[in-house]
Amino acid sequence: MSLRIIGGLFGGRILKSPKGPQTRPTTSLLRGAVFNISASWIENARFLDLFAGSGAMGLEAISRGAAFATLVEKDHHAIRCIRENVSLLKIEPQVQVLALDARRALSQLMSPYDLIYIDPPYEKEVPELIELIVKKNLLAPRGLLFLEERFGAKLPEFLSLELIESRRYGIAHLHQLRHSVV
Repeated sequence: MSLRIIGGLFGGRILKSPKGPQTRPTTSLLRGAVFNISASWIENARFLDLFAGSGAMGLEAISRGAAFATLVEKDHHAIRCIRENVSLLKIEPQVQVLALDARRALSQLMSPYDLIYIDPPYEKEVPELIELIVKKNLLAPRGLLFLEERFGAKLPEFLSLELIESRRYGIAHLHQLRHSVV
C-alpha cells in the first residue's frame, strides 16, 4: 500500500513511509476527515504534528494551504523518511523537523499553532502532553487539537479544552478539541 497526499497542491504525490512496527500511518480516510473538518482553518495556518511518522499529516497540511508545519518524531528511520518527503516536495522553508521525544519538543516550542494533531502509539498516555500544550499556550485561542486514539480508549477530561466531537474510523477514534473559552 502506498502512502499518498490526498488533496491540495501536492494531491496524488506518493510519500515514503518508514518500514516496521514503530510507526502506524494514519489512514487516508482519517487524514481526509481531519482536513475536511479543518478546511476553514488551514489557509496560512501553523500546524503541529506530534508523533509524525512519515510526516504525511503535516505535509498534507502544507499541500492544503498551511503556511508552516512542525513535525515531531523520535524514531530515526521515520525522521529520514520525513526529511526525504520534505525534500521531494521542495518545501524545506515551510517545515520544521524535530527529532525529539514529544514531551521534550513541546518544552522547547514557543509560538502557538492553529492546528495540532496528536497520533501517539495506541498504548501511550497523552494527558500530560495535552496539559503541557495548554500550559505553554501552544494551541492558538481559536485553534483545533485533534487526538487519534484506539477506539474504546477513555478520553480524559481537560479543564481548559472542550470536546467538540469524537468519531470512529475503523480501529481509530478521532477526538476534536478546542479551548473552552474562545
